[in-house]
Amino acid sequence: MAFWNRKRRQREEWEAKQLEEQMQRAQAEFDRRRQRKREAGTAQGEGNPSYGQDQAGAFSVEHLLEEIQGEEWMPGNVEECKRITTECCEAIREIEQQKDSVRSEYDQVSSRLTDIQLIDGITGEEREVLDGVCKKILRLTKERNQYANRTMTISDSLVRHFDIYEDSLADEVKKMYDAEMYQKAIEGDLEKLQTEKRSLQKKIRQSVQNQGALQQMAKVLIALIISLFALFVVIYYAKQIDMTLPYLGTILLAAVSATVIFLESGKNRRAVALDQRKVNKAITLLNRVKIKYINNRSLLDYNREKFRVQDAADFEKKWIEYHKAKEYERKFRENTKQLEQMQKNLQEILRERKVQEPELWLNQTVAIVDAREMVEIRHALNVQRGRLRERIAYNDSVRQTMLDKIDQIMEQNPDASREIVAIVQKYQ
Repeated sequence: MAFWNRKRRQREEWEAKQLEEQMQRAQAEFDRRRQRKREAGTAQGEGNPSYGQDQAGAFSVEHLLEEIQGEEWMPGNVEECKRITTECCEAIREIEQQKDSVRSEYDQVSSRLTDIQLIDGITGEEREVLDGVCKKILRLTKERNQYANRTMTISDSLVRHFDIYEDSLADEVKKMYDAEMYQKAIEGDLEKLQTEKRSLQKKIRQSVQNQGALQQMAKVLIALIISLFALFVVIYYAKQIDMTLPYLGTILLAAVSATVIFLESGKNRRAVALDQRKVNKAITLLNRVKIKYINNRSLLDYNREKFRVQDAADFEKKWIEYHKAKEYERKFRENTKQLEQMQKNLQEILRERKVQEPELWLNQTVAIVDAREMVEIRHALNVQRGRLRERIAYNDSVRQTMLDKIDQIMEQNPDASREIVAIVQKYQ
């Protein structure tokens, strides 16, 4: 008994090692393909739209992330510090919610990749039995499809792919429509906020220029008054003329001019302070909209690749075609009993090999007997997992950026540290 236990442990260790090596090779192949795709996109410019690309997108995810990290807040008082800190905490809360959803999807994709490795590890007589069961399932399925005697308007590969998500396809179509509408609304808000921010920054620059002009006017006025006083002194000593009125007039002119310049200068300073507060608020709103834009854009890109569609309209069309195909299939189930028995046998074999979701492979039997089909499925899952990993890394980066911004505000405004800490603790 000890011998067989040792052999079993050795076999499990060997299988685990093989699984890890295959996962590493799959990841390396995914990275190489992604690099080639990026190089081709750089050399050729814009090409035909592919799955997951937003054809009408006006903003770059990388560019928006850089803007979020590069924006600088300049709070002017404690209340401003508290408001900005609250906005940062709200953004962090939203990021955490996104991370939970992405992590769940990431675990599902990883589980399917693990199942693929376990299936590929089946050899010998057990493999022959597995292939025999899968071939019978494929034959019975083909016969059932032939009974319908119809022209397919949707490919078999897409039908098999949609079978995985059959129960949620209707909801997914609606979600994609909602996400596309939401994306357009976000783009509109983003454009409006950017326009408002540019307008405020332009006003601040104009106010600064006006302040400089007032300073120049003050210098010219001082020089003029000094020159007039000097002229009056010369005239007085040269002509012995009473210069009292000119002196008084010049003093009055200086007083009026100084008053006007002082009032205008104060007005400009108040305008700059007010506009700067508005810029700070616009920046915080922009960052939150950018986070929503990037998350929604990533969700759309991922779902387009996941369901192999171009947009929501294309998804709905293919879903309708898929629904018709499934309805025709269900009308011709004369061989259902035999097919169900074969499927039961397949699940038992896969469960014995510790496959976590054997029921998913009932509609993927062609991949078990066709290595090329299995490679395509593995590649598609690796692409999905890579995108999910990128979304996780992005959320972590933005979360850290928000935390750094809070630390920066505390360093720049030590008087507001207690209030900021209280706000952060409230969101923990």
